[in-house]
Amino acid sequence: MDDAPSEATREAVLETALQSFASLGFAKTRLEEIARESGMSKRMIHYHFGDKRGLYNQCIIRAIQLLRPTALEMQIDSNVPVEGIRKVVEAVFGCYIDHPQAARLLAIENIHHHGTMSDANSLLDQSPTFLQLDKLLMVGQDSGAFRPGIAAQDIFTLIASLAHFRINARYTTMHLYGMDYMDEENTEGMKRLVVDTVLAFLTSNLKSTESVSYLVTRDVTEDPLSHDGDGFYEIGADPFE
Repeated sequence: MDDAPSEATREAVLETALQSFASLGFAKTRLEEIARESGMSKRMIHYHFGDKRGLYNQCIIRAIQLLRPTALEMQIDSNVPVEGIRKVVEAVFGCYIDHPQAARLLAIENIHHHGTMSDANSLLDQSPTFLQLDKLLMVGQDSGAFRPGIAAQDIFTLIASLAHFRINARYTTMHLYGMDYMDEENTEGMKRLVVDTVLAFLTSNLKSTESVSYLVTRDVTEDPLSHDGDGFYEIGADPFE
């Protein structure tokens, strides 16, 4: 008998587990419940995904994938770089609209660090989002439509920051200002806000520096959160304790 799960079963487990981890957190999520809801036995979940942390790591990778549009979703008919950027921004923001639980799971991981993010490092180079942004920025900067000194990571940071804020600050904003970021009208308003912010950033007359990006990337040979002191704490520790 072949022990490999069907793709539908694997997808069901990952979808169920992602929803549970995002809603309940790592500690309160139970494999028994995931098995019951997904239809895969607990024994087979252990066999194919390892322990709960192994399943959690796979959910983190899936969450990252869900929040990145495909090349087809970013395909444009125009050679105008401004329109291309608009398409990419709307596509990325649309992923956050469609998959809020994926964004919540990543927010939880960035606070509590239950997973091993090194497993997801390869996703960055494979992402069509960054490839498309790099291409559009090169064309726009060469033509003078966009100012220099801005990289794909800068643009993605702006989009993701506002997209995460829409989801993770929803309830405090509702109580403080009576504004639901996730209702239909404000979702459309937030989409326009993100697009206009990115385009204004790219086309402004701000003085540019000689750097190619606002941000710096480097090879990560070890997780900085494994250090104690200097504001860091041990992986797995609760930062609020």
